[in-house]
Amino acid sequence: MEALEDYATQLERIGQTTELIGLGGLSAWCAAFNGILPGVILLEGEARALACQHLAVWPALVDEYLQKPADFDASLALAEFLLSPGFGPPADENAGLNLVEALTAPPVVPEELMAQLAQAEAPVSVSIADVSLAVPDTVDRDVYDAFIDEAPNNLETFAALTSRIAAGLADSNDMRTAKRIAHSFKGSANIVGIRGIAALGHHTEDVLEYFEQNPVKPPRALGRALVAASDCLAQMVGYLRGDESAPENALEVLNEIVAWVNKVKSGEIENMADDAVVDVAPPQPDASRYEKQLSGHPPEAPVAPAAEGEAQATLRVPVNTVDEMYRLIGEMTTRIARLESQVANVNGRAEALLTHNLLVQQRVVDIEKLVMLRGMSLTPADAAESGSFDPLEMDRYNELHGAARALVEVAADAREMTENLEASMTNLRIEVAQQSQINKELQHQVVSTRLAPVSSLAARLTRNVRQTCVQTGKQAALVITGGDIQVDGDVLNKLADPLLHLLRNAVDHGIELPGDRTAAGKPAEGRIDLNFSRQGSGIVVTIRDDGKGLDYERIRAKAIDRELIHADQQLTHAELARLVLLPGFSTRDEVSEISGRGVGMDVVATRLANIKGTVELSSEPGQGCEVVLRFQASLVTQHTLLVEAGKQLFAIPIHYIREVFPGGLGQVRQVQREGGRDKGEGVNPGTASTLHPSPFPLRSWQFTVRDESFPLCDLTPLTGYPSSLPSAERYTVMPKVLIRTADGVMAVLVDRVVESRSVMVKTMGKFLPRVHGVSGVTLMGDGSLVPLLNVPELLVSPVTVTAAAADLAAAARLQARRILVVDDSLSVRKGLMQLLQDAAFEVKGAGDGMEAIRVLESFQPHLICTDMEMPNMNGLELTQHLRMKETTRHLPVIMITSRSMDKHREQAMHAGVDIYLTKPYTDADLLRHVHAALQTNSIREPAAAG
Repeated sequence: MEALEDYATQLERIGQTTELIGLGGLSAWCAAFNGILPGVILLEGEARALACQHLAVWPALVDEYLQKPADFDASLALAEFLLSPGFGPPADENAGLNLVEALTAPPVVPEELMAQLAQAEAPVSVSIADVSLAVPDTVDRDVYDAFIDEAPNNLETFAALTSRIAAGLADSNDMRTAKRIAHSFKGSANIVGIRGIAALGHHTEDVLEYFEQNPVKPPRALGRALVAASDCLAQMVGYLRGDESAPENALEVLNEIVAWVNKVKSGEIENMADDAVVDVAPPQPDASRYEKQLSGHPPEAPVAPAAEGEAQATLRVPVNTVDEMYRLIGEMTTRIARLESQVANVNGRAEALLTHNLLVQQRVVDIEKLVMLRGMSLTPADAAESGSFDPLEMDRYNELHGAARALVEVAADAREMTENLEASMTNLRIEVAQQSQINKELQHQVVSTRLAPVSSLAARLTRNVRQTCVQTGKQAALVITGGDIQVDGDVLNKLADPLLHLLRNAVDHGIELPGDRTAAGKPAEGRIDLNFSRQGSGIVVTIRDDGKGLDYERIRAKAIDRELIHADQQLTHAELARLVLLPGFSTRDEVSEISGRGVGMDVVATRLANIKGTVELSSEPGQGCEVVLRFQASLVTQHTLLVEAGKQLFAIPIHYIREVFPGGLGQVRQVQREGGRDKGEGVNPGTASTLHPSPFPLRSWQFTVRDESFPLCDLTPLTGYPSSLPSAERYTVMPKVLIRTADGVMAVLVDRVVESRSVMVKTMGKFLPRVHGVSGVTLMGDGSLVPLLNVPELLVSPVTVTAAAADLAAAARLQARRILVVDDSLSVRKGLMQLLQDAAFEVKGAGDGMEAIRVLESFQPHLICTDMEMPNMNGLELTQHLRMKETTRHLPVIMITSRSMDKHREQAMHAGVDIYLTKPYTDADLLRHVHAALQTNSIREPAAAG
């Protein structure tokens, strides 16, 4: 009976469905069929078997009818099926005729369904509301956070897939995977109520679904549209995460995708010319995973999604909780180190006690022998004369002899106890060693909670290169390798600005214009390689371009013009290259949106110094330039070399060290500084092929090893400790450590190399003034503090900075353009500030006009970018206030607003706004207006605040 009920339920659902779509005859047939089913159950024997066999026929009959609704033959076949003798006589003699009449009646489609069909076939259109990124007040925060957390990984995959489609490398598997990701974005965004992401994901899915199901070649223009959609989705998610501004071109991108949806609906896409399409390759059976390389070009290997089983659950943890874990693991590490030290100390004492017990045992044996000799010396005659006992009785009762025997027993017990103590100490050492290993594993896991892949910067860096290319009219592709390397999140954030500067300089200064590259026999499109790699516990970042390289003659001319070097001074290419790291140094005569302000490379050097890193430059004229950055992956734990100088232990981070040489190896000589070059005056001139400059004036020392010479200095006096040996002897017999600095490699003399050790770095606290050359401290097992040296900073004395360099740095600070961004929306303000900071401007923000006025008391900008509608004081009132004051009367003001009506524009111009920019706008448009405002207005440099 249960099977019969299920059978009847399915027939009833079919009847209801056919009724909804206007097939009333088929619905009536289903009802009639349901009416005769109970009679089938009552049949027995052959009649029942015949009826059950007959039941298997009707699905094919219904399918044939659906192919030709209202067809007489198909309708008659359905009616005859119900009138079969196997089902028994019909209740109504006219039942068959009535069914045929109903089945042959034309379908009557409901008006609502007709409207839905018409809407589905009509061209799709969208509005500004369809790109809204507003988060509903009723959103489930847990679901929203989960969506925001998982989106970046999906976006990375989607970007790789759309790049493959645009390059013609995609196969049907790629189309299917891309469609699935777009569908996921649509569904997730609909759940949390983000209409903009849901709409873009939905229409992108529609386009991709067509190319997944049809062997139609995707047009190249579609590939570009999909890449734009991928970028737009990424920026939308970045906006929701608070990392970027909302995409101003979102409606434009959505309209372009919708245009392709309409072409698919109309069939227009099938008639597009062959030269406007790219092939869809068949599925590649060996495409099992994605390329790890992140690049401006799509990877050559096929892309496939990671297995779902590999996905790992994530847990959101507050940052302060992670910081507290860091503090506790640091304390635990210190305590275990002290415990190891105490155990070693106790173990040493136990060994000393065992040795001492052996001595006691020897002395007890000696005493026992003396007592026995003393007893044997007492003869029986002596005993008779004295009236005392005979020797046997004397031996038995003599107190001295008894005490000696007791002492022997006590010494034996003490020796046994010492041996037991030594065994216990051995077990304790094993337990402490195991605990230390567990602590190291725990420390590694805790440290990993703050690690992030460098690939998280890829989208921002790629956009920076693309934007600079648009501004300069050049073509360049950024290829990023090693994106899976993990770096401390704080270090990664501090690394972003230096990388942006370097990539911008690579395009502006290095990559040539397409015509010039073609004339030089190079591809029109330049290439910039950004490689991340590990070197021990440190990270090495290499930025290499295939441009024209450094213009050494121009660098030299600028250095002479700014009195940084003498006209007759001869410098190597390496020394000339390091000049560009000086504050305010620029080879450009004119200030542009990108270069010429005297900031950039000195910012790179400063930011790297802040994360205890170094910068190295090299260039081959006509072949390009290479910049190498070295720094620690984490500022909390560092691998160091412990050295001794002046009876004090110091820790030197390994990433500073190139090599260590024992005392007596190599040659040491004293040199005379003359005209900025080293002039040897020792008896061992050496045959150095590379001579590094010394930061020390007049007389200094030089260390030569393996045909390479380095300036040599003593760490002991640099740290304020007196040297124990005369200088000549110390420089010969003491170990040398080669240190990487911004001025090249230098040799540092130390008293002793102790060991290599990973340490937890602690700051010196906010109450202790910053100590020059010391970046932190670490606590040793015995409780002593060991300073962590910033050796490059320690080697460069502040008094050696020339007046010309100081003046140049001051001029650079004055030349840096300052911009104040005023907007009551935190996300918009943050995104705009990020854009301007990436363009090398000094930027501050304010939430409304009143706050902007307070900021102006201490920050004097060259330009103000303001919104129109804000609380407390709006943009119009702020502009009027600026125009009323003498000091800000001529300050350029750019108003950025969504109000596009003429009356709003007239109000802004009447208030004194210089440029009225309406949304949406592109980043390039905004930067162009910013540059125009700075160029066309005569900006008087404000006096420094008192």
